[in-house]
Amino acid sequence: MKSREIKKFRKTYTKYTYDCISEGYKLAVLFDEKDEVKRYGGRWHPYPNDDGGYWWMPAKHINDVIHSNGTLLRQWLNENEMIMGQYGKINTKTHQHILDNLEDADEYELQHKDSTTEFRPENTGTFHVWETIGVAGWNHGAGMEYMTLDNGRAMWDDLMKSGYRRIIREKTLTTEENTV
Repeated sequence: MKSREIKKFRKTYTKYTYDCISEGYKLAVLFDEKDEVKRYGGRWHPYPNDDGGYWWMPAKHINDVIHSNGTLLRQWLNENEMIMGQYGKINTKTHQHILDNLEDADEYELQHKDSTTEFRPENTGTFHVWETIGVAGWNHGAGMEYMTLDNGRAMWDDLMKSGYRRIIREKTLTTEENTV
């Protein structure tokens, strides 16, 4: 991420209180902060096109005590407004109980454009987005596949390129909503 993007992100930062249910946390790190993040175990993830990248912190370090006063790395990352969300693969084996209790998802019904109007499970699915925790999910008949938001955006793009389209249903208005 560029410095301008990181500073914009930090202007609206809210403390990240969600458990690390993936390989680690994606971080917003300025150039002059990188050495300290690296010292605490942070790793650099370059973009495939060689145009920058971002830092991430492996889950195994998140609860490390980093100061003699008992400060945990997670606290320090929050105090410095660095945690952007989950990074890497979602660990469904050890965190399924958290995933099962996720609420407040934005849900999008998708259907393949070559499908008929009748319901066919192989041509439909529901895409879920939990923006606050940084998780997306794709339920396509065989159960939910969880991923980070970054991977979710890539999957959404791939689904759209392969012919899926969002199903928009008309909402029935209540009497109050129908009055002008």
